[in-house]
Amino acid sequence: MNSIKNIAANESWRKRFRDLKDELTASEQRAGEYFEKNAQAVYLSISEVVADSGIGYGSIVRFCQKLGYKGFQEFKLLFAADSAVNAAGLAGDSGVREVNEVKLRLKRELNETMRFLDHSHVEEVAKLLLASRSVLVVGVASSAPLVLSLVWKLNRIGLDARASTEGYVMAIQATLLNRSDVLFAVSASGATKDILHTVDVAGSRGARIVALTNFGSSPLSQKAELTLFTTSSRDPLKAEIPSIIAGEAVAEILLDCLLTLAPERREHVIQSSKAVSNRKI
Repeated sequence: MNSIKNIAANESWRKRFRDLKDELTASEQRAGEYFEKNAQAVYLSISEVVADSGIGYGSIVRFCQKLGYKGFQEFKLLFAADSAVNAAGLAGDSGVREVNEVKLRLKRELNETMRFLDHSHVEEVAKLLLASRSVLVVGVASSAPLVLSLVWKLNRIGLDARASTEGYVMAIQATLLNRSDVLFAVSASGATKDILHTVDVAGSRGARIVALTNFGSSPLSQKAELTLFTTSSRDPLKAEIPSIIAGEAVAEILLDCLLTLAPERREHVIQSSKAVSNRKI
């Protein structure tokens, strides 16, 4: 481990791996070889890496630590940066190429989300929302815009929905819920502590729990009564500004389902439009 301290901070993780390879256990070497061969692993959670590689959780964490990183998340940031530098070096004049890659990524996210979306679950969520007294929609950081958008949609069709995007506040608001209410938790990772705590509080009050997340094996999906899934590749270098297009697509499908089940709520769309019509020039 002493050799790690002498490694320059800006060295590629690949160089660190090669320099320290003889000091790693066989399973840790397998982890390094896996990451060398699988650049897409930068978009995976550690649980998904374990499932895909067959390498133990502990071995992956120790591999990251022996290379001088605090853990898997810090390693992923360096992994992503290293991949980005290599890609930039090969791309040359890549403006058009980058735009096309973004288009393909967004199209892939939408197609994959629609392919895996369980429409029977969408209908169950819609029925639950329509039968509820109120809906508390929660999410923090990069999930906050989607929370606000979903609440806006629900309000426009006459559902009593509120948004909460701050940890302490949402936990307190959850104490006001009861068996007639729904907590709708939005978290791409499904492992955000504030969200999980709020879910526990709401559950203790008897509220029904609905989730929108990106990972089927996440703690949030395990706690929720009903879960809707998105399929979105999250670049660690852009973790705070991810695409929310897949989430918006699910919200739009949910809204359409709500209006199909309760067409009379279209009247509230008209009424809510009239309520603000004189605010427009």
